[in-house]
Amino acid sequence: MSMEASQQQGSALIVSLVFLLLLTLVSVAGIRSSTGQERMAANVKLKSDSLQAAESALRIIQQQLAQAANSNKPLPTPCKGIDCNTSDAAFDLDTTGAPGAGWVQIPASAMTNNTQVWYRITSLGETLAPAFTVDANPPHEGAGNLYRIVVVSFVGATRTVLESVYVHYSV
Repeated sequence: MSMEASQQQGSALIVSLVFLLLLTLVSVAGIRSSTGQERMAANVKLKSDSLQAAESALRIIQQQLAQAANSNKPLPTPCKGIDCNTSDAAFDLDTTGAPGAGWVQIPASAMTNNTQVWYRITSLGETLAPAFTVDANPPHEGAGNLYRIVVVSFVGATRTVLESVYVHYSV
């Protein structure tokens, strides 16, 4: 065998090893990319589940307020000053229990995506401003009671905080 043929066989080995290294690097990059995309998709699902649970809880609480008001059950008394503020614990990502005093947990169910959900109702007092409601067009006129409903839901490391204002008019 000539010297030139053995040099070509050695260079073919080096070229094939370089191609193998490049294929390995491309494969590792692809695996990392797909793993990152899978994590992002899981996070989007957690956020969606948390939002849906919070929205569902908000509707549950609004229905409970309407039923209580219509059946003359006691409703929350108006808050004053600092009592009206939402506690910082509601926004603290490390808190997974009650976000503070006065918060009530809704039992996990299919309606709340089997998610841990807490709520707080704050009475803001009476208003004379007209407001549109689902069942009234034109808006109600006269005195009504304003309530702020804050809902916090936890799914994995995801938290959703929703707030709604509910107006109850005496009929």
